[in-house]
Amino acid sequence: MAQDSEYLEFFFEELVVGYFEVRPPSSPGQYQYMPYRGEGHFRLMKSLTSGPQRCHYVLNGEKHYFVVEHTPSLHVLQISGQ
Repeated sequence: MAQDSEYLEFFFEELVVGYFEVRPPSSPGQYQYMPYRGEGHFRLMKSLTSGPQRCHYVLNGEKHYFVVEHTPSLHVLQISGQ
């Protein structure tokens, strides 16, 4: 899915994972997302079993990093920092 004004895609390594429908992470907390079926989401979920993982999204041409701690429920990421 191409990024547009409604959705902001995010990445694990350089693989697209899914998108934030409401707002991207800007502080620690829980954030709802919609995953894509594919390698990016699969690898993030698998990597989370060994600990927190660093992801990013691109806004206005600039990468913004955040750390995913775990997934407390379906389509929710627990973010600890940037």
